[in-house]
Formats: sequence, C-alpha cells, structure tokens
Amino acid sequence: MKDFRIDHESRGPVQLIRLVGSLDMYSFPRLESQLNALFQQGRYSLVLDCRDLDYIGSAGLGALIGFAKQAREHNGDLRLLNVPERIYKIIELLGFTKVLQVHQTEDDAVGSFQAK
Repeated sequence: MKDFRIDHESRGPVQLIRLVGSLDMYSFPRLESQLNALFQQGRYSLVLDCRDLDYIGSAGLGALIGFAKQAREHNGDLRLLNVPERIYKIIELLGFTKVLQVHQTEDDAVGSFQAK
C-alpha cells in the first residue's frame, strides 16, 4: 500500500481534495484535520477525488457521512468523485450511495453544487 497523501485545490467555492493511497485508521486523522480546517474557514462544499485511493476502511467511510452531515448543516455537502470500482462496491453495499453523491467527472461533481 502507498503512503497516504492529500492534495487540495479550490475550484471557485468548491474545495477539491484529492486522496492518494490508503485511508485507514492511521491516515484518517490527517484527512479529518484537513476537513476541519476547511470548515473553520467556512468552506463547506467539498469534493473528494478518490481516483488514486487504494483502500478505505469502514470507519473512514462512516466518518465521511458525519462530515457530509456537518457540511449540509451549513448549506454545503461532501461529494465523491472517481471512486474505484472495488471501493464503490463497498460504499454501495453499506447503503452509503443513498447518502453520498458519487460523480464520474470533476466538472459534474463541481457543477452539482451550482445546480442547488
């Protein structure tokens, strides 16, 4: 498994966060810290690009639901982008696709915030 890395860029009011490697109980606190910092800045429209994500633990997935809820309380949301098939199957099996929007292209994910 690769080391975990987070890359962040702004696309207007939307924060694009690219995840690389494995998101597990050891690496999740880094993502949590990044998301909390964005929330403290009043940035609640988040897209997590999972294209280079090798693994995500169930605790990490559950926490993403919590972050989505927190973002929605401030008229934002957390959306997923480029979810690898093996990870998507887990998200779907857990029923999280009913709670988290999953997008195939960056333009769709970013544009989905403007469609609100």
